[in-house]
Order: sequence, then C-alpha cells, then structure tokens
Amino acid sequence: MRADNIAYLDRITLEILEETLDRHTRDQVPVDRWTAFSWSVSRHQTFERCKRQYYLNYYGARRVREADNPVVSAVWWLKQVTGIKTWIGSVIHEVAASALNAIRSGREVDGEGLTKQARERYRACVRASARGVKCGDQWVSLLRHAYPDDPVELSTEDGEGRVEALMKTFLASEAYAAIQSIPPQHIREVDEPFQSFELEGVPEVGAVKVFAIPDVLLHDGKSIRIIDWKTGEVEHEGIREQAGIYRLYAYQRYGLPEERIAVEIANLAGRGESIEPVGGTPGVADATRFAQRSIGAMVALVENMSYHTVKISDFPMTDDVSLCPHCGFKRACWRHG
Repeated sequence: MRADNIAYLDRITLEILEETLDRHTRDQVPVDRWTAFSWSVSRHQTFERCKRQYYLNYYGARRVREADNPVVSAVWWLKQVTGIKTWIGSVIHEVAASALNAIRSGREVDGEGLTKQARERYRACVRASARGVKCGDQWVSLLRHAYPDDPVELSTEDGEGRVEALMKTFLASEAYAAIQSIPPQHIREVDEPFQSFELEGVPEVGAVKVFAIPDVLLHDGKSIRIIDWKTGEVEHEGIREQAGIYRLYAYQRYGLPEERIAVEIANLAGRGESIEPVGGTPGVADATRFAQRSIGAMVALVENMSYHTVKISDFPMTDDVSLCPHCGFKRACWRHG
C-alpha cells in the first residue's frame, strides 16, 4: 500500500502536485482538534529548517481520509518516513517510559528484560517497515524502505547493536539511578501523550495550544526536575529551546517559582551523564518570547485563521539541498534523485 501510494507521484509532475495540494490546504473546512493551529518546538524547528517540509508535514498530509486523493495519500505516507537512528531513539524512549511506569506503580524492573524488549521492538518494526504494514498500532516507515535506492544510513545489524548499547547506557545512567532512589509517587509524569498548555496573550491570535511532553517530570512538592533522554547530539540550540518550553509548561501547570524547576539532559549517546542544556535553561520570560515570535512567524503565513488555510506558494523549498537526503518528503519535491 505504501509503495503504491508513493508510486503515484511518478505519474504526475511537481506542478500538478502543487496545484492539488494548494486546493486541499485552502479548502475552507471547519477546524477540529487535529487541524486547529497549535505550536511546539519540533514544529518551530521544522518551520526554520524548510518551509516546504513544514507545509507538507502540517498541511499537505492532513485530513487524508476526507480528501480521498492520491496526492494527499502519497504525502501522508511520506510523512511517516523516518531515519533509522531517529527510530532507534524512539524505541529507547518507549522502553524507558515503560520502565519508569513500572517503577511508579511499584513493580520490579529487570534490566535484561528491558533490553530484550527494546531489541524485539526494533526487530519487529524493521520487519513491518520492510513489508509496509503497521508495527503494533503504529506506522513505521524507514527511509531505506521508502527509498530503497538510497545509501543505507545504518545496517540492520548495526542498528540492533546501537539499540543494545543505548539501553546499556540508559540502565547505567545517572538519571535512571536517581529515579530508582526516590519515592515512586514523585514520578509525576512519564511521556504523557498530547500534553499541552495554553499560551495566553499571543499577538494577533490570543491563546494558542502549546504541546510540551517531558520524557520524565519529577515533583517532590518543593521542586521539579525534568529529565530529557537524548540518544544523539546534545549541543544544538533546539535542545535549549525545548528545555525553556518544558520549564514554562511546568511553571504554568504546577505553579512553582521558575528557579525551582530544573531541566537536565540525560546523555545516552555519551556515558549516561546528566548535563545542563548548552547555554543553560531559558527562563519563563525568555521562553514565552521565543514561542510568541515563532508563532507570529507561522501565523503570518496563514491565509485564513478561521479555517486555518494556507497557500503552498508561501512555503518554498529550502535552498540548502544538503538537508534533502535525510527528509522523507524529498520525493514530493522531486529531489529524491
């Protein structure tokens, strides 16, 4: 099904794709919880990286069932595409969450069992991606299977070794040891789905839903400690931006002074040490201004906020083609060659 949907793009031109998507994303359909404007740091980072990638991800691929259109279906499938290193990171986060939920509920946690769980999840989803089917209840489409002629980022065997190495570091990490040593009731949040808060006072918009989903939030009644597991590079600016939004979320949600809210990075790609974001965690005022500026830039490109419609011509492709090999949407930009 995935291959058939994406193959439709071989039978049309870029011009036809753009015309079709433009009609789709300018169609005045009342918004719902899935299509109303919202914001997150990951959305901001996509917007800054490539306006066309942002458009395809947040607009071109939406309402796929209602559209019943082969172009929209192809773009939706491309939205599911991810690199194997990114997917491995998702596996580690998933297993880490299951471990912490077990600790929170008072159950015993077996390190070898967790590593086996991660390894089996990885294997199962690589097989599912190759077949173009769901892995459990989730679509996983690896770049190597969506673009079989591309160079392989990481072999399947090396990927499994990376899973095992990251799990070993997780189990020996400072953050995991600290979590095991505290009362279980202090584990307040573990990767809660659709976690969000309302950011008030946004110019031209008013209130905007902001998604902020900390990997772990610990709360002892006096202070909050937020832990973010990282399985890759830990020094880019996006991590600091995310830390600021986590602090802003906790400040609004729990009402503690911001100086009692700490954010730390658990560096699983390193030795498992806990570190501060490079440059420190932004304060609440700085995080608010950052979010408001980003939202303002996005809203400026919205054609009609009541229906959340946009024009494809306002979202050009990036000139930095070095980003394209790692982008699942490159087939929809005719840059897959």
